[in-house]
Amino acid sequence: MRECETMARTALITGASSGIGAAVAIALAGAGYDVWLTYTHNEAEGRKVAEQCRTAGGTAELSHLDLRANESIAGLVQQVSQAWGSLDVLVNNGGMCPYTDYTEITSDGWDEVMETNARGTFLLTRACLPLLRQSREADRDSSVINVSSIAGQVGAIQTGMHYAASKAAILALTRSFSKVLAPEGIRVNAVTPGPVTSNITDQLSADGRQALESGVPLGRFGTPEEVAWVVQMLASPGARFITGATYDVNGGVRVDG
Repeated sequence: MRECETMARTALITGASSGIGAAVAIALAGAGYDVWLTYTHNEAEGRKVAEQCRTAGGTAELSHLDLRANESIAGLVQQVSQAWGSLDVLVNNGGMCPYTDYTEITSDGWDEVMETNARGTFLLTRACLPLLRQSREADRDSSVINVSSIAGQVGAIQTGMHYAASKAAILALTRSFSKVLAPEGIRVNAVTPGPVTSNITDQLSADGRQALESGVPLGRFGTPEEVAWVVQMLASPGARFITGATYDVNGGVRVDG
């Protein structure tokens, strides 16, 4: 364990083997953070991203995480605690996004999405609080950034209703945690991406992608790197007066607040 006062800033990013999570990890590593990445299914891709993070300038660790399993969450937090002793930034990006019509969502399917996306975000955030508090005790900026979705704001369009509900729950968790933790100086914010090029939108048919893209005022899908830029800004000590906020990254799809 390193001394919190002298170590580089640290960040734990879930779901970092691809897409937004990978872009966030690489961006933070390039900004001088030591990063800890998690994956659920694709260890090989996670290793590639970790190596990109090291090339970008930071140190990188990689762990498996099942957000539905309490023991997996506890094991990850114990690993981070033993290695770092504290944590400056938690990025809750891990989750799942099935494209399931509401008529076909089963009870088990509903539970799987809600437990992974919403319950997992809650449990991991709560489990990381002792590490985030250690950062604050060393007078370092400490924050949580939750990756929600425009679906949590406007409802399911292409995605499943259970996905939209889980992402709305993450916004409620963001507001709740921000109020509870503000007296301790721990900030909690959210980003809500709109259509972004990723393995999630890759599931769409060509017609589905075209229909979704045509609804974006800027005329294109966003990139994971554009979302990562906002996450990096919110993670930085320069954002230390921002908490309880939701930042839309959606190309103008939703502009009415």
